[in-house]
Amino acid sequence: MTLRMRILALSTGLTAVVLILFAVPLAIALRQSATDRAIQESEYVAQGVADYLSTGNYTQKQSEAFVRRVNERSGTQVAVLLPGGIAIGASLPKDAPFSPAGRIFQHDHDTDHDDLGAVTQPTTTKLGDGWLVDVQASSKTGRALVRGFVGEDAIRSEVLGRWAWVGGGAAALLLLSAAGAELVSRRLTRPLVATASTASALSAGDLDARAPLGGAREISQVSTALNQLADRIEVLLASERETIADLSHRLRTPMTAIRLDVEALPDSEKSRELARHVSQLERTLTTVISNARLPQKGATLRRCDAAHVIHDRVAFWTPLAEDQGRSVTVIVPDAIVDVACSPDDLCAAVDALLENVIAHTAEGTALRVELTDGPDQVVLEIIDNGAGIPQGSSHRGRSDRGSSGLGLDIA
Repeated sequence: MTLRMRILALSTGLTAVVLILFAVPLAIALRQSATDRAIQESEYVAQGVADYLSTGNYTQKQSEAFVRRVNERSGTQVAVLLPGGIAIGASLPKDAPFSPAGRIFQHDHDTDHDDLGAVTQPTTTKLGDGWLVDVQASSKTGRALVRGFVGEDAIRSEVLGRWAWVGGGAAALLLLSAAGAELVSRRLTRPLVATASTASALSAGDLDARAPLGGAREISQVSTALNQLADRIEVLLASERETIADLSHRLRTPMTAIRLDVEALPDSEKSRELARHVSQLERTLTTVISNARLPQKGATLRRCDAAHVIHDRVAFWTPLAEDQGRSVTVIVPDAIVDVACSPDDLCAAVDALLENVIAHTAEGTALRVELTDGPDQVVLEIIDNGAGIPQGSSHRGRSDRGSSGLGLDIA
């Protein structure tokens, strides 16, 4: 998992945990609030009907119309037992029948002379899957019982409605948390990705690559340290190239003296062979100086046709191999095989390997050179039927044959 995904998961996870912990008491509070509100509304409705009945100025038809209107406008189911045992209004649950027994009024008479009868305080009881509210009213026509019932379905519907709003707010909070985490993670990871890209470019040989300085202080410190390292590497490589170039240039003087000595020899096959070797050595020194002076960035862009180089070097070594009775097999594609190195570098590598075969295997040992052009790489194999290379012989400067020990390492 990437750092960006870890930050996003941590932020949204913590927000979700907080919301869940907050949701438990909130659910209880919402449930209790909805229940209290529904019961209180039922009590208000029942008391309002009882106040109307306490006037005594109504007919049965009027009371039926009034109760029907109340039932249409509220969520409470209201039923009334009128004086004389007449029941009107909504149908209540079967376990809430009207009882002829009623509360004993403390004041049956109109003590305040307002022509209104007495109305009792509402009595609320839990009944099945709802709540039942009882209110009694007295008037000059007799006593009436008002019953209001509110079911759990109405309370549950109200709770679900509130939870819809709460859930929407929670989802918005989660999205806000994720957006904030995404913003923070981008600001943290973008400089890190740029620094990693710079390190990859440096490892590929692009010494001009530098990491951007930005982001958090710690990330900026890493970028600064990487840039300082790149500067130091560039200085060291430049110093090394200059040293190699200077050393190679100093060899030109004795090389010129050797060429003059060779040219002073009598003309013979041996002197001509020595002249060719001196010319090859001079070309090698020139190549070393040129490569050392070449900018490092330009060095990574050098390319050549490996097939052409292999044909040329095998043709150079074949006469010597034939003189030693060696069979030489060459397997090289007819098409151009493009590789990322200079012709001189590839020549040096092939010459080092072929010279090892000539120098360190018995005469008559067969030799095979095979170049394979694959989909993502080119493979060059130089194989002989000798005893093989002793383990550890490829270490630079180590040799058990009296040589410099640099050939295999250069190759």
